[in-house]
Amino acid sequence: MKMFDLQRIVSTLSTPEINSLLGPIELYRGKTLAVKKLKKLEELKNIALRSGVMASCTLGNVFISETQEKDLFERKKAPVTFQEHMVSGYAEAIKLIDKVYKYQPFDLSFISTLHYYMYKDFNPEFGGKFKDTQNYMQESLPDGSYRTIFVPVAPEEVVTLLDNLVYQFNECARDEHCNKLILICCFLLDFICIHPYNHGNGRLSRLILHFLLKKFGYDIDDFFSLSYLLNQKVGGYIDALISSTDKWSESENDYTQYVIFMLKIILEGYRKLDYIIEINELSVNAEEKVKRIVYDSMTPINKAVIRNVLYATSPATIEKTLSKLTKENQIQLINKGRYSKYFRI
Repeated sequence: MKMFDLQRIVSTLSTPEINSLLGPIELYRGKTLAVKKLKKLEELKNIALRSGVMASCTLGNVFISETQEKDLFERKKAPVTFQEHMVSGYAEAIKLIDKVYKYQPFDLSFISTLHYYMYKDFNPEFGGKFKDTQNYMQESLPDGSYRTIFVPVAPEEVVTLLDNLVYQFNECARDEHCNKLILICCFLLDFICIHPYNHGNGRLSRLILHFLLKKFGYDIDDFFSLSYLLNQKVGGYIDALISSTDKWSESENDYTQYVIFMLKIILEGYRKLDYIIEINELSVNAEEKVKRIVYDSMTPINKAVIRNVLYATSPATIEKTLSKLTKENQIQLINKGRYSKYFRI
């Protein structure tokens, strides 16, 4: 059976490459305290919540249409289909975390509660129940088929392993010398390898990431979704996962690539938030802000990204501004219609 030694693993991961990521994260965490002073902060948080829910569900092969998304998030309609229930349940789990994270202990009961929340309004008997059949970590291929990238532990091993993993996490978390970000990343890899539930393990791992980051004072996910970034870099995520799960069952795996990848995601989230703060604090009009965003981008950028940065500016104003800048040849329109993008001249 797999043996955990989180204290030793975390201590061995204090490498120059990993430390070069930890330093900037702490720097940005301090800088982004200014986010609390931004106008219409709840709108920024709503964007992060919605984009995070949709991205995490997409990573879990849960898909809904734009109309269904608007029905759930804007028109506040009750979910009907299985897919809608999964999206709605995930959003409810995030809201639960945000309510209780300050005083909620991290234990098996809470992990199962989060899983239960994802399924409670569709199939409450399924949610929160550990797996009873062997499952597999699979990657979807372009032709619609799947390939197995890792075989998790057997159902009969789940409770013992997960209980020990959570116990070791909490013991390490009490050690002031243990880096909490490295610890969280190591825990997530082990949790994914256990794959304790029949379905929903990936989405649950991202809920746990949200909870643990907030628990230890890293609230980046409240303002810029890490799941959104993970969905954009899913290929890199899978590569890191494959690298760090090799020989996991024999306790000979190397956590390095997975930890580095996740720390890079966290760092990018803080950098994105820092940019949002910078743009929204500029003492210029909307036109100058939109132009700055387009010119800052190294690739053509769509309206949705611009709206997310200028979250406090109305979509109509952004639309009007983009049209004006295009007509004046200050920016160029790449494509037209639904997939239109803008780029500097």
